[in-house]
Amino acid sequence: MADKDAARRIYELMVLTAWADGRVEASEALAVHEVVTADPAFKDLGGKGDISRAVKARIDAQGLDATLKQTAAGLTAREDRELAFRCCARVLDADGDIAAEEADALASLQELFGLSGDDVKRLMRAR
Repeated sequence: MADKDAARRIYELMVLTAWADGRVEASEALAVHEVVTADPAFKDLGGKGDISRAVKARIDAQGLDATLKQTAAGLTAREDRELAFRCCARVLDADGDIAAEEADALASLQELFGLSGDDVKRLMRAR
């Protein structure tokens, strides 16, 4: 991962996609925690609770789509974009059911990141 800003943005995207259906399930919150704990790229990311609250406030103020686009736009490196997509897919699949709104959020990320259908298949297998 390129830097701390990328780590923060990927974390924000995981929180955003967890909120896509209007609520965060315990399994989704646990999946975010597991991703952050397992990946050394997130080791220096502090204030996760504050970041999560700020993301929710942005969703409430701007809407999910605008917040998603704004956050995703800050990730320019392909490796960061692919990591973000994998992490978000893992979070959304944590409860075993990807709701329509959650699928829409992943589709938006696919489009924003310029990922092909083959890219998505590869990334979904790699989570």
